Amino acid sequence: MRLYPPAWIIARSANGADEIGGFPIPARSRVFISPYVVHRHPAHWSDPEGFDPQRFLQEPTRGAYLPFGGGPRMCIGNAFASMEAELVLATLAQGLGFELAPGEPVELEASITLRPRRGVAMTVR
Repeated sequence: MRLYPPAWIIARSANGADEIGGFPIPARSRVFISPYVVHRHPAHWSDPEGFDPQRFLQEPTRGAYLPFGGGPRMCIGNAFASMEAELVLATLAQGLGFELAPGEPVELEASITLRPRRGVAMTVR
């Protein structure tokens, strides 16, 4: 969810004029937030491209982890999706191992959601 968030880009409209990081944002401007980029920003994450589940033993900095968006427009299914993912992963990981099939690269397709272009070829043991 950190490295490959399904909602890889989120659009919002500015209700009023503002400033973000020194950049003026006029009222009614369209503002895009990319969790894909934020989740890899070295100011928020050590080894930002690395997979390290241990990093979540501590709560991430506010605004650094947005797999379901944030604020009042956060995805309504976030709790269900998180629970479902944990249950499926825990069930499968009990007796199976998964390895990326040799010579089968994973290419991303950024559409409405971020997904693998041709699926993910795996060897299950």
